[in-house]
Amino acid sequence: MKKYIIIILLFSACVYSKNCSYTFDKEYLHDHILIFYLDYFGSDNLSSQVDLFRYKMTRSSECNNETINIEFSFNIFSPDLGFTNFEMFYQGNLAITIDEPIEFFTNSDFSFSSGLSNDNEQTKQLISYISQSGSLPSGQYLFQFTIKRDNNIIETFSDFIDINKPSFIDLLSPGGKLSNLSSSVIYNKAPLFTWYSDYCPECTYEIRICEYNQNIHKSLQEALNDRSIIPWNQFDEFYTLPKNAHSFQYPYTGFIDLQEGQYYVWQVRRSYETTLVSHYDYSSIYIFEIQSPTKNQIDFSDPYLSLVKSLIGKEQFDLLFSTGGELERYVTSGNSVWINEEEFHIDILYLLNTDFNQGKIKINNIEIK
Repeated sequence: MKKYIIIILLFSACVYSKNCSYTFDKEYLHDHILIFYLDYFGSDNLSSQVDLFRYKMTRSSECNNETINIEFSFNIFSPDLGFTNFEMFYQGNLAITIDEPIEFFTNSDFSFSSGLSNDNEQTKQLISYISQSGSLPSGQYLFQFTIKRDNNIIETFSDFIDINKPSFIDLLSPGGKLSNLSSSVIYNKAPLFTWYSDYCPECTYEIRICEYNQNIHKSLQEALNDRSIIPWNQFDEFYTLPKNAHSFQYPYTGFIDLQEGQYYVWQVRRSYETTLVSHYDYSSIYIFEIQSPTKNQIDFSDPYLSLVKSLIGKEQFDLLFSTGGELERYVTSGNSVWINEEEFHIDILYLLNTDFNQGKIKINNIEIK
């Protein structure tokens, strides 16, 4: 199950005690952050923190010079690490003396300490995970504010957060790895670039396309580091696409035309926000060659047929779709496919292709109906 972080803190609430009352209002919340680094809570790291949340506390005139304590806590639920019940994971405290009608507090105002004390197997796994990744593990967290005055609880607020960072990004078409160059030929000079990855509405995707010259470049990476075709501006590393994009149609105008007989390499970069700096994931690098189509060659721009080719193999695909084949010049239509007598949206071919390449599924037989 792949998720992105959704953090919901306090909703507006009022606390009353005799003639003294407080109102808490959420000023803002950065809920687009997808990785929660534990160093974010370090007392020696406050100067480099971004404000995750900011709250406004308004008091009545009867609350002058009164001190309240706000306790902030995380409780972890992570079955992958053995936490099958919520357990105190992290906590912080903030004391505020009321001397202004309006006070503000953010996450960087809290002093934090660990809440895990049992030296059990789950704790060891958690400590190992954090020491290697520096971030909170995937799971669900119970997030709480407890407001106290004179050690008496006057109000509590709680909500859940889900923490999961994207884990994969796989290129689909055009092309393939250098070892499969012979099967990475296309006949469309304005191809549709497609890839498959975790669902991540907060992610930004970018693409880079460069020419590959076997006489100059010693590797695909070297070619990708050379002058780019897209983006055209050489000061930009990648060309930015819309949020959560999974395809890019090569423009018919406004960019250099791709040429027959030339090789090209491309890569996709995914970025998202963390509590420290922006994080970048890079796909593998694909290479493809553009050739001029003949009557014996297939000239498809349909990205779904490229997925079918990946699933059934080039030999079987050419047998069916080439000239004289049972499916010669066939193109897909509609938005659904039938698999094992069940109807699915056609985009499931992306998932099947990924699972097939990872050895999670296999094809037993192929029938044409």
